[in-house]
Amino acid sequence: MLVLIISSLAILLKILVLHLNMNIEKFFILTGNNFIIVLGIFSLVYLFSRKNFLRKLLVVNFLISVIFFIDMMYYNHFYTLVPAHSIYQIGQLGPVSESIFQLLNPLYFLFFLDLLIIIILRKKGVLNQNIEKFLSKRKVLVFLLILMLLVGSFNFYISKVTDNYFTPYNLGVINYHIYDLLSFIDRTTINRRHVEALFELIENTKIEKNNYFGLAQGKNVIVIQAESIQNFVINKKINGEYITPVLNELIKNNSFYFSNYFEQVAWGNTSDCEFISNTGFYPSSRVYSYKAYENNDFITLPSSLQSRGYSTIAFHGNYRYFWNRENIYPAQGIERFIGLEDFDEGETIGLGLSDGELFRQSINYLKELPQPFYSFYITVTSHHPFYLPEEYKELAIPEEYQDTVLDYYLQTIRYLDTQIGMFLELLKEEGLYENSIIVIYGDHKGLDMRDEKTYEVLTEFLQKPYDEREMYNVPLIIHLPGEDIQGEVITVGGQVDFFPTMANLLGISLRKDSFFGQDLLNTISGFASLAPHVAPGSFVDNEKIFIMANDGIFENSRAWYLATGEPVDLEKCREGFERALLKIELSEYIMKNNLNIEVHEKGWEYLLEILDDEDGE
Repeated sequence: MLVLIISSLAILLKILVLHLNMNIEKFFILTGNNFIIVLGIFSLVYLFSRKNFLRKLLVVNFLISVIFFIDMMYYNHFYTLVPAHSIYQIGQLGPVSESIFQLLNPLYFLFFLDLLIIIILRKKGVLNQNIEKFLSKRKVLVFLLILMLLVGSFNFYISKVTDNYFTPYNLGVINYHIYDLLSFIDRTTINRRHVEALFELIENTKIEKNNYFGLAQGKNVIVIQAESIQNFVINKKINGEYITPVLNELIKNNSFYFSNYFEQVAWGNTSDCEFISNTGFYPSSRVYSYKAYENNDFITLPSSLQSRGYSTIAFHGNYRYFWNRENIYPAQGIERFIGLEDFDEGETIGLGLSDGELFRQSINYLKELPQPFYSFYITVTSHHPFYLPEEYKELAIPEEYQDTVLDYYLQTIRYLDTQIGMFLELLKEEGLYENSIIVIYGDHKGLDMRDEKTYEVLTEFLQKPYDEREMYNVPLIIHLPGEDIQGEVITVGGQVDFFPTMANLLGISLRKDSFFGQDLLNTISGFASLAPHVAPGSFVDNEKIFIMANDGIFENSRAWYLATGEPVDLEKCREGFERALLKIELSEYIMKNNLNIEVHEKGWEYLLEILDDEDGE
């Protein structure tokens, strides 16, 4: 009996620690509710495994403790609990082991302390009582029934007040893992009314202009997806010196600079950014997109160019298998993929081949490609934890920022900027610069405001709050040598807008009801959904930013004007909130059912045809 008491109290303490770390509002209610579920699990183990119950109880305790251990480490970096689909990402751990090691805190091993104590006490004979003296099967059944009623009542209440929107913050750790597992194995369906609402939204979306169509038609396309670069570094100085002088100069000449461009990645981070940018669809909310949709057929930017006679190639300083790229690239129209195993042995920094080495070695491949070509680069040196050898550190960081995450981050961003400058010079030397459109954009944030130290140092450095607007804002630069263009595009956009924007410049006509982005050069009504790294329904438009509350209650959300920072009446955000939810829901339905090509050919009306067929069955 003592083992059961120790295990139960230990699990309760672990739930308390996790919920405190997550800063859950309904702390005592959620902790009690989740503890009741644990007692229910223990009761089920007893009912079905009375023989050797104590041994099996320890196994269950150990498994729960392992989940809590991983949760604590995962939450303190990603600010959510580890999802069920992470099992697919085990193969990705090797290349990012340095980042994982940075997240590990020795105190996390205290989650296993009670198990060690129980084992020691059992060996000393202190815990060898027969539990059946204290518990009967009937008592346990009655107890279990009461627990089920309590948990069921609470979860019914949560579903009502949150409109069936569940998060770790309104379910708690145990409840959420159960919900997440059930959601993971559930089939995606869609509501006909939602399809009709989106169809109406698309029909009412007017293209204000039709400028720049075909401006870069027939040119080589060079896309650089820059690791972790955020927009605040552009034209920003530290200690009197520009952080990104190369990019700053590029923006001034023959370029479009999109200053209100936002990341929209999910579990796949960098790989999700590729997916969104190339397809104009949102990423999977359940697993990284290159796994979720590995057997899909696609219409993408590279496949559209390939069908128009372009050679297509991708370069990455890590292994080809990382994020399942080698399996999904062919379906996206990328004919050749050069990974770490294909390059000559060279300098590695952090996650893989250094950016400088990547650019230098890739030139030989570009020279051999039939033109026009599409080439896609994924840089890695500025990846967390932002390690950079001393000889490459160019910035003189003020003393107050030295040895902070800002110091490490800015040094790697400056290195990236320098290597891009070197790459542009190589393109000029090889005669590949003038007839190319060169694109540079950030894949996702590098610095997270939810880390207290990061928030403090960034707020001081920027001289304004380092909030979601700053954190999710990444640069997009489209450079067209020889073209008389220069300007900052302030229309709000997201990574789903990349494909239609590039398609316009490259002379590719697309149906406006075949993807979820819009051409940012020909619209002024900007909109970007920010899910899923914030609660679904969060968005940015040209006037305001809306962050849905983690507890799923709309009235607890936050919103403010971009220009002034003043609060916004939440009711003014409801339409955008519903629009953001609608787009992501439909995007996921289309991708999960492998309808990308059909939708590109027939538009959203094709979804209504499918639903009519399903209704007739």
